[in-house]
Amino acid sequence: MFIFWLKIIDMLRVDFHSPDYHPECGLKYVIIGARHGNKWVFIKHKRRKGYELPAGHINNKEDPDKAAERELSEETGASKFEIRCISTYTVLEENKLRAGRLYYADIISIGDHKDMDEIDEVIFSEYLPPVLTFPYVQSVLFDYLEKYRKS
Repeated sequence: MFIFWLKIIDMLRVDFHSPDYHPECGLKYVIIGARHGNKWVFIKHKRRKGYELPAGHINNKEDPDKAAERELSEETGASKFEIRCISTYTVLEENKLRAGRLYYADIISIGDHKDMDEIDEVIFSEYLPPVLTFPYVQSVLFDYLEKYRKS
């Protein structure tokens, strides 16, 4: 299945590509749209103070799928879940291209998060929280996740 979607605002552009797309800039991030008990899971980062989808950097030579599983578990406390990559996304801002993989996860069991140094709290919501760390990009990714979930 190939999905392509593009959204532009000012000098920021978000593109969605097939999950197996490999951009020239390489993959740096994984972002996970996770649901538990019919609600979306968001984390609040201690330093950034806003709410975010669970996410993180792909470590050197780490498989993006393994990075997504690791980040979901560390940031939310998810211990049993089903996760799948639904898109590779790119963000072009001020002529700088960054890329990552977007995942969708259904959390079956969840406990306390393990990343006490970075994560302030984990919340469950039917909607995108009003205070976001990265308002534009997070809202575009969330819209994509909602469309995926409903399809």
